[in-house]
Amino acid sequence: MKKNLIYTLCVMLSGAVLFSSCEDMLEVDSERIDVEMGDLTLNDSVYSVLGILKSVQGIADRTVLLGELRGDLVAANPGKAVYDVQSIMDFNFDSENPYLAVKDYYSIINNCNIFLARVDTSLERSGDKLLMAEYVAVKSVRAWTYLQLAINYGSVPYYTDPILTHAEAEEVMNRPKKSRDEIVSLLIEELTPFEDPRKYPMPDWSGIQTGTPRTSITTSQLFVPIRYLLGELHLWRGAHGDYRIASNYFFKSITDTPIGTTASTRIFSDGDAYVEFSDYDEDYEDYLDVYNSIFRSSYAVRNFTALTVIPMETTTSTGTISYLSDIFFPEVEGAAQVSASPGYVSLSNRQAYLIYDHDRKVGPIYNPNKDMLVGDLRRYTVTGSQRDFTTEEEYNNIILKLNQGNTSYLDNVPYALYSGRTNFVQIVRDMHLYARFAEALIGLSAEENCPDALVMAMETLKSGLKKDYKLRTNLSFVDKEVMIDSLGNITEDTELAVDTIVVQDPVYNEIIRYNFLSNRFEDNIGLHSRGSGNGKHNKYYSLSDTCVARYYGLVKEDSDSLFTTKRTLTEEDYYRYVNDILLDELALEFCFEGNRFGDLIRFAKRAEKDGFTDWKDILAKRVAGRSFNNSVTYYEEGYEMDDALYRLLSSDESKWYLPLPDTSEASEEKPETDSEIEQDPGV
Repeated sequence: MKKNLIYTLCVMLSGAVLFSSCEDMLEVDSERIDVEMGDLTLNDSVYSVLGILKSVQGIADRTVLLGELRGDLVAANPGKAVYDVQSIMDFNFDSENPYLAVKDYYSIINNCNIFLARVDTSLERSGDKLLMAEYVAVKSVRAWTYLQLAINYGSVPYYTDPILTHAEAEEVMNRPKKSRDEIVSLLIEELTPFEDPRKYPMPDWSGIQTGTPRTSITTSQLFVPIRYLLGELHLWRGAHGDYRIASNYFFKSITDTPIGTTASTRIFSDGDAYVEFSDYDEDYEDYLDVYNSIFRSSYAVRNFTALTVIPMETTTSTGTISYLSDIFFPEVEGAAQVSASPGYVSLSNRQAYLIYDHDRKVGPIYNPNKDMLVGDLRRYTVTGSQRDFTTEEEYNNIILKLNQGNTSYLDNVPYALYSGRTNFVQIVRDMHLYARFAEALIGLSAEENCPDALVMAMETLKSGLKKDYKLRTNLSFVDKEVMIDSLGNITEDTELAVDTIVVQDPVYNEIIRYNFLSNRFEDNIGLHSRGSGNGKHNKYYSLSDTCVARYYGLVKEDSDSLFTTKRTLTEEDYYRYVNDILLDELALEFCFEGNRFGDLIRFAKRAEKDGFTDWKDILAKRVAGRSFNNSVTYYEEGYEMDDALYRLLSSDESKWYLPLPDTSEASEEKPETDSEIEQDPGV
C-alpha cells in the first residue's frame, strides 16, 4: 500500500467507474461500463474501495455544515458569512448552492453499487473469504451515505443496482421517492446479517496515513461500524421494538467488540478526556484541559476516541482538503464566517459545575469561579477568542473544535495563537456509543413500559455505568394482601402479624440485563461529568421533582424549608425531562461536529410518535432561539427567539429538509461524445 492515503485515493482504479462533474444527479459513461464490468481482482478491490473513500471526501465538509448551520449551536457573523453559508442558515435553499449538490451523494452510492455487483466474495484462502471485509465495508459506506441523504432531504430516490446507461439513470430518477423510514427499513434489512464484527470484520490494510505530520490510521476507522450503524438506523425508524434492538446494538458495541476494532476498549472515565478544575485552593483559577486533545488527529486515531473518520489532506498539492477551517476559524483575525451561537453559550452557562472530592473532603462547591469559567467547561476547550493585536479588537466565541492544530492557551484565557487546517472529519466517536445507548434506553422505557430503562438512561448521563442492570419490562401493579406487625412493618410471621393491608405488587413480563461489571468500567463516569464536574453528586442534575420542575419553569416556591410546584408532576414530565437533558447533552458534547440538526429532527419525530402535540417545538424553538442569550429553557416565560424563524419551522415540517434538484431535464441531457464527460480524477 502507498504511504500517502490521499495519493493512493487518486490512483487510477482498475475498472471502477466514477462520475462526471456534470449537473446530472446520475451521470455515466455507458460504453466504458460495457467493456469493464468484469469481476474485480483482489488488488482491484482494495484500490476500488479507496476510490470510493476518495469520493466520500467530497461530502466531508457538508456533512458538518448541513448538520450545524441549520441547528441551534452556530450563528452567522454579520458581513462575514458568504452567501452559500448564510442562505443555509436562513433556510433559503438556493439550487446553485454547492453544499446542496445531491449528485455527490449519488456518485458515492453508484460507485458502491458497482463495486458490490462486481466483487467476487467467493475467493478464498485457507478457508477465509478474501474480499468479504471489503464487501461489508462498502455496504457500510453506502448505508451511511443513504442515511445522510434521508436525514437531509427526507425522501430521495433509492436504488442498489449499478447505473450503467443513461436510460437506467432516467428510470431511477423517475421512480417514486422513498421516505426516510422506508430507506431506513431497507438498510436495516440489508445490514443485519453482517452485524457481528467477529464474523464480518472491516478490512485490515497497512500504510494508511493522513495529515501533516503524517498520522497512521487503522483501516477500520475509515468505515462506520455495522453495529453502531444498525443501532442508529433503529433509532431513526423508532417503530415498536426498535429501541430495544438499538439498545442491544449499542450495549454490544460498548462491551462486546473484538480486540483490534475501533470500539474494542473504548470507555469514558475520569482519566479519559474530561475537563476539571485542577486544584482545590480558594481561587480555582487553573483548570486542566485534556478534553480538546480528542479532536487532534494524532490523539483521536491513535487512542481510538475516533471510531470513524473521513481523512483529509492539509494542502491541495497532496490531495483533497477541508475548508471547514476557513469558515469556522481562519488565520485572519475576525474573518470567521460563523461562531458559537449565543444559544449554545447560554446552554453551557446554565449548567452547574460541581467540585466534589470525597477523599480530600472538598465540596460540594458549584461553579467555583463564576467570573471566568461559568457552567460546563467543555465550552472553554472548543471555543475561544481571537485578538487582532494591531487594532486590539477581540473576537469571541470562535469555534476551535475543527482546527486540530490549535492547542495553545494563554493565562487561562483561550486566545488562539494559530489555526491548523482540519486534516480529518470525525463521523463517529466513542462517546456516541454512550449517548446513543442512553437515547435507546429512553425509547425502551416507553415502548416496553420500563421505567427502569429511564433511570438507567439518566445514570448514563449522571454517574456512569458500572453495575449489573436489571430492567423490568411491561411493569404493572396488582393488589396484594400482606400481613403487618404492631409497628406497621410487613411480616411473613403469622405470630407477629396483627393486621393485614393491601399493597401494590409489581408484575412484569421479563427482565432485560445490561452488565457493566467488568473492571474496565470501575472508573466509568456520566457523560455530563466530562464537562460539569462530579455529576453523581450534582443536585442540579438529577431525576427529581426539584430538577424537573426547575427545568420546565414549574416551581411555585423554592426555599430551604419548602418546595412546591405549580401543578402535580407526571410520569410524562419525567420522560420528557430525560429526553430534553439528553438533547442538551448532545449539544454540549458533540457541538459543531455535524450531528445537531439530525438530532433535533430525530428527537422531534420521536415526540410526535409519543403523541406530544408540541413536538415541532423541540426543533423550531431551539433553532429560533439560537441568536439569544436565554437564561431559561424554551418552556419558560421570558424565552427569546426569532418569531419569523419559529413560524417557518413550526408551521411546515417540509422546511426542515433540503429540496432535491429537478432531475427531469438533467436526465434527458446526453453528451454528444464520451469525451465531453469530465471524468473524476480517481478513474
